[in-house]
Amino acid sequence: MVPSIRHGAPMQASDAPSLAQFPALAGLSAPIARRIAVAAVSRRYVRHAVLFRAGDAPAALHFVLGGRVRVARRVEGASSVLHFEDVGGVLGEIPVFGGGPYPATATAVSAVRCAVLSLDVVERLLREEPEFARFALSRLARRAHVVLQRLDELSAYTVTARLAAYLCDVANRDDAGVIELGMSQAALADQLGTAREVLVRSLRALCDAGAIRRIGRSRFALSDADALRTMGRPRGSAGLSAPR
Repeated sequence: MVPSIRHGAPMQASDAPSLAQFPALAGLSAPIARRIAVAAVSRRYVRHAVLFRAGDAPAALHFVLGGRVRVARRVEGASSVLHFEDVGGVLGEIPVFGGGPYPATATAVSAVRCAVLSLDVVERLLREEPEFARFALSRLARRAHVVLQRLDELSAYTVTARLAAYLCDVANRDDAGVIELGMSQAALADQLGTAREVLVRSLRALCDAGAIRRIGRSRFALSDADALRTMGRPRGSAGLSAPR
C-alpha cells in the first residue's frame, strides 16, 4: 500500500485557524473548537495512500482540509463505495465515537491534507466536555443518514438513472449544455457505485435515447433535457425506461 508523505506533525499556524473554523465544528463553542485545533496533528497523504483500513482498531478522527478521500469496503470480492469526503468532511466517526473497528477503508483520491485528532484526545474530550459529547452524537446521526441515503440511491435508482442525474447536474452548470465527465470513466463508475463496463453501457443508453450525444473524449452535448431528467428518475417512475 502507498504510505502517507508524513506520519504526523503539530498543526501549522496556518492550519489551526482553518480547523477552528471547520464547517463540522460550527456548532461547537469557540473554546472547544480551539481546543480541538490545538490538539490535532497535521498529516499529508499522497494519491492512493491509505488513511485507515477496514478491520483496523480506530485510532483517530480525520478532518479533511484538502483533497478528496474515497471510503469503500469489499463486498463479495468487489469494492463498494460508501461515500467520498472532500474539504470539510470528517472520517472515522462511527468507530471512534461508537466503538468497534473501522468498517471501511479510506483512500486518498488525490493529494490529501488532514487534521487528525487522536482517539486519546477524543476520549478525554468526551469525558470532560458535555458539549463535545453532544457533537459526537450529532456526527453519528449524520453519518447514519448519509449511509442510509447512499443505500437508498443504490436500491431505488438504476445505474443509468444515477448517471442521468449526475449528467443533469453537470449540464445545469454550463449554459451551452456541454457535459464534461470531469473524471475518468473508472472514477465516475466508482462514484456511482458500479463498474466501468456498466457505466459505458449506460452512457450508450442515454445516447441511444437521444438525451445526450458524444462530441469528444469524455465530452457530451445535452440533446434533450427532459429525456435526461426522465431517465434520472427512480425505479417505477413513469416515463422512459432505463436499463440497469
